[in-house]
Amino acid sequence: MKKKTMLMAWLLTLCTLIPVVTACGGDGGSTTESGTEAATNADTTAETEPLDALEARKLVDDELGEYDFGGYEYRIVTSDGKSETLDCDATTGDVIDDAVYERNTTVEERFNCTITVVEDELYSDASKFMTTAVTAGEDAFDICSFHVVGLGQISISDYFMNWYDIPHIDFSKPWWSDSTVNDLTYSGVCVTAIGDMALSALSAAYCVFYNKNLGSNYDFPDLYEVVNDGKWTIDYITALTKDIYQDLNGNGAVDYEEDLFGYTSDCCSNLNAYLWAFDNPVFSKNGDVLEYTYKTDKVTSMITKLCDTFNLYDGIKVGKQDYKSATGKTGHDYSCDMFAKGQTVLANGYISMSLSSFRDLEDEFGILPYPKWDEAQENYITMSDGHHEAMAVPKTAANLEAIGVITEAMCAESYKTLVPAYYDVALKVKSTRDEQSIAMLDTIVNARVFDFGYVYDAWKGASFFMQELVRTNNTNFESYYAKKEKALTKHYNEVIEYFENYGE
Repeated sequence: MKKKTMLMAWLLTLCTLIPVVTACGGDGGSTTESGTEAATNADTTAETEPLDALEARKLVDDELGEYDFGGYEYRIVTSDGKSETLDCDATTGDVIDDAVYERNTTVEERFNCTITVVEDELYSDASKFMTTAVTAGEDAFDICSFHVVGLGQISISDYFMNWYDIPHIDFSKPWWSDSTVNDLTYSGVCVTAIGDMALSALSAAYCVFYNKNLGSNYDFPDLYEVVNDGKWTIDYITALTKDIYQDLNGNGAVDYEEDLFGYTSDCCSNLNAYLWAFDNPVFSKNGDVLEYTYKTDKVTSMITKLCDTFNLYDGIKVGKQDYKSATGKTGHDYSCDMFAKGQTVLANGYISMSLSSFRDLEDEFGILPYPKWDEAQENYITMSDGHHEAMAVPKTAANLEAIGVITEAMCAESYKTLVPAYYDVALKVKSTRDEQSIAMLDTIVNARVFDFGYVYDAWKGASFFMQELVRTNNTNFESYYAKKEKALTKHYNEVIEYFENYGE
């Protein structure tokens, strides 16, 4: 395995450059199966004893057979530090590093290939690398594992292949998200897919963190029981936390960085996540028909309720857009910072924060799903933050058989090795502090959705309206939407037209 770290030198060797829209920020994995579910897909004829989850995973046959690709270099393009879960040169003793190394080594030795990661710090630069290479007809990379909204943005300019035309890819396998077929396929075309090789699609799933020590100070009930009883709603959270406030610095003013609160959220994607948590997707599939379902009467009610929740009470605060912590963190990090400091009882965030940000927190904490809209809503639902990876294969790819086999094997081995290392070991042992949170993690991961309208939003659709309206306390949704409707309709029509005319 080897790793390249800069793309610009390669870019300068190309004669043809095309403009690429550069964007920043953005939102939107793969569903893990329980041991029982995985076992039903495995060859268990030789097993008479019940299988644990890891054993069941390892028995799922990828059905790839034997291939010798003669040292083929399988080149993955990524950005923003995602190479850490795509390549590791040696074992380090770290659970995740060693799992990455084991996965890649297994695939390399099995198929006589070499896995290379081509990375740039910014996804805008990686976008330019990919689009420039394809435009120039260069066979410069085999696959990208890349920022999902950024990938969706460039996809509709026809740079990537239909996954259904790539041999050996089997979306029925458990290492592919069901959303790849159910949500991201339209008119027989899928150009962005979500498989377990893209680990961040799991680690970026949104959740609510719970400081159990602070909760006990305010006589909180058993919140796990509340969740399991289906009563964990936005109204329940509001009633529970709206009056929890302490003037920690004693200045008589509500200082949103220095005082203690009941519930906090950042002002960005944390707020967008409510759209899916409240079961109001941008697009829905009705059989094979793709329907725009965003604009409902419920959206106005949702925005009004969230504006009230985050603006009427001293105990509930949303971060400001210009928030910047002493360590340089921005508006994306407010609730994470507050929770890490022990200054909020509940905080919106995504799963990996428990691994990266809360290790030094002395208080006991738990992990809960995003709330439902009301108790009548059947399921808890979440989404993964838009920095997570999705995968695509360039139209200039030359060896589709090798790409198909190696990609399928990388996702399969991730399912068997890397995901258990991250989810079952790093999260459940190192980070979460109680067994009930482990069960909640299962609930959260299995509740993820990947909305067609979000993946192909390109910061031109409706997926980010929620954060803008709530952080500015603007309840006039109809007026706001009317100003945006013409442009978003044009954008979504272009996306749908691309899929309907793909290959023509």
